[in-house]
Amino acid sequence: MITLKFTLKQARLLKGLTQEQVAKELGIHVQTYRKMEKHPDDVTVGEAKKISEILEFSYDFIFFNTDSTFSRYEGGESTP
Repeated sequence: MITLKFTLKQARLLKGLTQEQVAKELGIHVQTYRKMEKHPDDVTVGEAKKISEILEFSYDFIFFNTDSTFSRYEGGESTP
């Protein structure tokens, strides 16, 4: 079984949206959204769910990947 995982930027590009479009949908400034793409571990659960709805991907495909702090530690815990 192959499990696909995407970065936030990859998911946005696959949807064919610009950073400006996603920021507008979220009701935030584009700079704030850019920071989310650079630092996805700082995105709140509520923001992750909204972004996932906009990009039409399950948030665990974007936010719970091998680069996420949630998956860096055994058992999915965010602390070592």
